[in-house]
Amino acid sequence: MERGKVKKKEKGKETEKEKIREKGKEDKRKELEQKIKEKEKEKQEKQERSKRKEDKEKRTELGKETKKQKEQFKGQEEEEENKDSIVTVTNTPLEPLEKNKQILVLGLDGAGKTSVLHSLASNRVQHSVAPTQGFNAVCINTEDGQMEFLEIGGSEPFRSYSETYLSNGLLLIFVVDSADHRRLPEAKKYLHQLISANPVLPLVVFANKQDLETAYHITDIHEALALSEVGNDRKMFLFGTHVTKNGSEIPSTMQDAKDLIAQLAADVQ
Repeated sequence: MERGKVKKKEKGKETEKEKIREKGKEDKRKELEQKIKEKEKEKQEKQERSKRKEDKEKRTELGKETKKQKEQFKGQEEEEENKDSIVTVTNTPLEPLEKNKQILVLGLDGAGKTSVLHSLASNRVQHSVAPTQGFNAVCINTEDGQMEFLEIGGSEPFRSYSETYLSNGLLLIFVVDSADHRRLPEAKKYLHQLISANPVLPLVVFANKQDLETAYHITDIHEALALSEVGNDRKMFLFGTHVTKNGSEIPSTMQDAKDLIAQLAADVQ
């Protein structure tokens, strides 16, 4: 009788152990399943993040492309608009040109003559990096007719050609780099050589690059170039100018200068 109770008790213990083992296995299985689920969730989240990043990059690229297309389209529109105002733009070697009545654009090399000239022509800021090697002719249509500009390269070998055209010029635009203090005496000497060749030629001075921190104020440029000595019989005007962001509208001072140049040219003609 006692043996039966012992056996029954041992069997109960075995069953309890089995249950514990089964429960342990079940817990491990659940733990494993949980880890698998977490890994799957982590993997899914990673894929979603990657997809969102990819979509964002695609949208960014699409945005860039759309912006580029808009800029191209805008550029084409502006080019079409400017076709009516800009007739020709040429950069020619040093050969004699026909002596038509022209607005001369002169100054030392690096003063910004070409940038100023093209900005006046298009009403939009247009930077030029390469120096003019020879002549640069621009013809602009206005309400009253046509203005023909002639820029001559400002480096030493080209300056001697300037005097050839002074006698037949409508007016002289002289561009000076306001921030290049070292070369102001050279600019002064060149300017006074030019105006001495034609004592009544109207003079418009562009004190250019006024946006630079080191630029002299226009009153300092007036003194540095000795503009008070240009002669009482000559019309003389001084403008502070600059060309900053490429493609932007020209500053109001440059627009005022353009209107004045048109008026002076009309009066001389």
